[in-house]
Amino acid sequence: MFDLKNKDNLIQISVEEVRKYWHMIRPGLDYMVENKRNPEGWFAEDIYKVLTGGHADVFFTSVTRGEDKGMRYGTREAAIEDSSGFVVLQVLNTFEGRVLHIWIAVSNDTTNKADAGSIMRVFNDELTEIAKSAGCIAITFGSNQDWWAKIAPRFGFVPQDTKYRKEVK
Repeated sequence: MFDLKNKDNLIQISVEEVRKYWHMIRPGLDYMVENKRNPEGWFAEDIYKVLTGGHADVFFTSVTRGEDKGMRYGTREAAIEDSSGFVVLQVLNTFEGRVLHIWIAVSNDTTNKADAGSIMRVFNDELTEIAKSAGCIAITFGSNQDWWAKIAPRFGFVPQDTKYRKEVK
């Protein structure tokens, strides 16, 4: 949702809009693959299929940066075009109940938007509202980046499990 009154917006992209904005999504996904931040082994084409099939949702992160801390975008389109990243969310059914899973988060390090802030820090409240609206009891995410062990607790996340993998040859 885009609200001109908010300086920062999580802007949901509909299934029908994925193709229109794919040129902005794909480079971040390619970056994640190239830097091995896709422990599940997905490729950009896989994510395209999931998004256009309605099995996950993508939200652009429109973050007002720099000296101008007020909303500078007059339209949803302008905010999307200048977004500082995106997040791919899935609602998953678990034995404990529904959870909102942050599957992929691409932030300013891959979109070259200085002073953008992290998706978690800027949109923590909005992610919580999305989870509540979807009837979720929790928000989850996984990462193969060890620095999350220090950062995740700042946002109220506690370790649920640690996965290790050994290739069998």
